[in-house]
Amino acid sequence: MYVFEFGFNVGQKLLEKAPNLDVKRGEILLKEFPDGEFYARVISNIENEDCVVVKSIYNNEELVRAILILDAIKKCKPKSITLVAPYLVYMRQDKIFLDGEALSAEIVLKELKNYATQIFLINSHNQQFRKKEKFKYLGIEIYNIDAFSEIAKYFKNLKNPKVISPDEGALDTAKECAKILKCESDYLVKIRDMVTGKILTEDKNLGVEGKDVLIADDIISSGGTMIEALKIIRKQNPASINLASVHGVFCDAENFLMLKILADELVATNSIPNKAGKIDLSELIAKELIKNLINK
Repeated sequence: MYVFEFGFNVGQKLLEKAPNLDVKRGEILLKEFPDGEFYARVISNIENEDCVVVKSIYNNEELVRAILILDAIKKCKPKSITLVAPYLVYMRQDKIFLDGEALSAEIVLKELKNYATQIFLINSHNQQFRKKEKFKYLGIEIYNIDAFSEIAKYFKNLKNPKVISPDEGALDTAKECAKILKCESDYLVKIRDMVTGKILTEDKNLGVEGKDVLIADDIISSGGTMIEALKIIRKQNPASINLASVHGVFCDAENFLMLKILADELVATNSIPNKAGKIDLSELIAKELIKNLINK
């Protein structure tokens, strides 16, 4: 098995967990031309070999780069190609809301289907995928890995924890973290302002006075609604506020700084390169590959 990985350490974790597995690091030449175009060429001899590509696809450039990498690998005639995309762009729009819209999730997955035998995602923001672990979509096998257990493990030393979900829809993940931390959970209520259309967080007594609060969310994009949530919780005199996200997009620099001010600790996984990415997903990915591919 050849592992082509970018920003992760999955190959080493596979060897640690399955010493008898023949894992080799895939060599590939990547470069960017002065005009911004990308180039990819596989160096390793991978003909008739199982190949795993571990690459986060978090913006338009990385999507193009990933397609070139996958195409270069496919042209070398491997036995199989497995794509692990800890973050995959364009997954939010999984249905048509207005006439004339492009269905972005379908377009991206159709393209990746041309190369990958199966795709592993981590806490996909696609509404159809969120509570599924393994399923078929457009004929491609998809595994949706849950990383909330890694967040809970990171905060295992909280003295008096209580897990808060940013909304009722994500309460199941809060309960999952609470089960690992052996504590209670609750959720904030989001309401829509019928005049402005803006989503607001309702002031709610969460019973967190003196508690080490953990707020866990699957994705923080701009961080605006999370700032509201932190302010509500801060008024209730917790011992500490700990904010964690699987995917730390943090696309608003000012909001990111405000989150750091309001939270005693701010962490995310390394699914996307980000300043709060303290939780490495490499071991979790290796475990899932062994469970679903090697021990199949």
